[in-house]
Amino acid sequence: AFPSHGLLFLEYNVWVEGQLNPARLTIASARFPDNVNTRTSITVNNNLLYTNYDGQDVLALIAQNNFNVGLVSQNTLRIDAALMAQNGRAGRYYYTSSGCANANKTALTLYGMIGTNQRYGFAYTNGTGYATRNIIYDANLLYSPPPSFPLTSDQYSILSWQEK
Repeated sequence: AFPSHGLLFLEYNVWVEGQLNPARLTIASARFPDNVNTRTSITVNNNLLYTNYDGQDVLALIAQNNFNVGLVSQNTLRIDAALMAQNGRAGRYYYTSSGCANANKTALTLYGMIGTNQRYGFAYTNGTGYATRNIIYDANLLYSPPPSFPLTSDQYSILSWQEK
């Protein structure tokens, strides 16, 4: 059962999988005080799905470091979620095709959005990773975002001002 406010905060690395029906949930992984050596990540190896694609189901995964698709992830993987990597990247680590049975995967579908501090990537130029990557923006996130999800504005705002 999910908490009624829809927020889960964990101070560990987190592995997430399953299906929402219906649920509005934000899962955040972080350790404080912030230290580059102890930052936490979120990993998905198996499908993470909505049951309803009309805005009833919505999920945010917010990682202090990386959002990962793991080594032993499904060959054809679908992730329905808003993905955030605060200090790291959203992607899959490089696994050499030489001697690694899990280096090459068929297709990855991301339905949601990606927010990342560093470049995102789920495939590499040598053909390893996911051969096909379908990234689809979930428009329901605009008007009905996950609980406590960081939002942007359609207008510029002044962060600091200095006159000389």
